[in-house]
Amino acid sequence: MMYRSLQLKVIVICLVFVILCVSCAPAPIRPITDEEFDAAVEEAHDTLNVLRGALLAPRPSYDFVGLKVRFTGAESFEDIWTEPIDYYDGYFTTRMIDGVLIKRGLNTERIVTVSLDDVLDWVIIEDDGNLIGGFTILLSYEHMTPEEKEEFLNVTGYKIK
Repeated sequence: MMYRSLQLKVIVICLVFVILCVSCAPAPIRPITDEEFDAAVEEAHDTLNVLRGALLAPRPSYDFVGLKVRFTGAESFEDIWTEPIDYYDGYFTTRMIDGVLIKRGLNTERIVTVSLDDVLDWVIIEDDGNLIGGFTILLSYEHMTPEEKEEFLNVTGYKIK
């Protein structure tokens, strides 16, 4: 009889523990949808005049000016950040920051011309961490857990409003 009472207590304690663990588990973060991503790209395209203005008259506070470009291969693609140098008639001249694996010759520091159709996003990061643009970055940030957001801000030094 004593063992039966002990077994019952152990089962109750285990059930309480399981219930507490399940209720404390963070809610799963919903993945970014194609519609959300497309909206971020559209917002970036709608505000490209800000980037073009920054290329024409860069401010001393600009720490980094970036252009996110999609490079497409036969069956895959790579989205990478580049450094825009110039814009003319629907094309950006940009410097590769990282190499691309899906196309030969697109190495670091290489200057390439990309069509506006291949542009996904743009960003200006000021020396105080203020982020201007960066719509795909902001979208990713929205889908992070509070812990991930804290780590992201600590690592990057960005200020996101």
